[in-house]
Amino acid sequence: MKTLKLAIFISTLRYSAVMTASHRRGTTLLKRWLINGIAITIPLVITILVLVVVLNFVLNILSPVVQGIVYVLPNDPPTVVVELVTLLSLIGFFLLVGIVAEYTPGRYISQRLDATMETIPGVSTVYESVRRASNMLIDDDTEQFQDVKVVEFPHKDAYMLGFLTAGTPPAIENRVDNSTLVTIMVPLGPNPTTNGFVMHMPAEHVYDVDITVEEAIRSIATLGVDSSDLGNEMRPE
Repeated sequence: MKTLKLAIFISTLRYSAVMTASHRRGTTLLKRWLINGIAITIPLVITILVLVVVLNFVLNILSPVVQGIVYVLPNDPPTVVVELVTLLSLIGFFLLVGIVAEYTPGRYISQRLDATMETIPGVSTVYESVRRASNMLIDDDTEQFQDVKVVEFPHKDAYMLGFLTAGTPPAIENRVDNSTLVTIMVPLGPNPTTNGFVMHMPAEHVYDVDITVEEAIRSIATLGVDSSDLGNEMRPE
């Protein structure tokens, strides 16, 4: 009888331990999902709000132009015509700004605007993030990233795509007593243009991979869904 009671007691303890561990794992997962959701949603919402404010501001500036164009059209033009005129005016405005920004003094004005926005508390962070993301998205030659790599991260036998960005500063190599470090940017999905880690890693943990920067960004942005046609040949650095 005592043996039976002891067995029941031990079984109860084991069950409680399993349930407690499961509860802890569930709580940890919920916390991680919540934090990830907040980390992804807040920058996305802020970016959308900023874009909406900017578009409304530009549309208000272009309103007289649109009204003038609509005025010369036949009476009561269809709504689709008004919307088309507005869209073309908006595209023309952005083209004009882009052309002016390419040349002096337009380039100087653009640089001064960037410097001014970066000094405004609260606005500077959002402005800098949006500007960097925009530059990366429109930069056809992808000079920011020299090459695509596969890195052993975040632990042994786990691998992520990364980008070789620049040489590691000598001060860092000397401090860690390693002269074969490489600087790698490991982006995070689904927004690889603004989220990631910049790491200085030993070259033996970095592998070449035969894919382009554009393919890597597309794979990360789609959370690996668009990865079926990527190269799979890896070799040590």
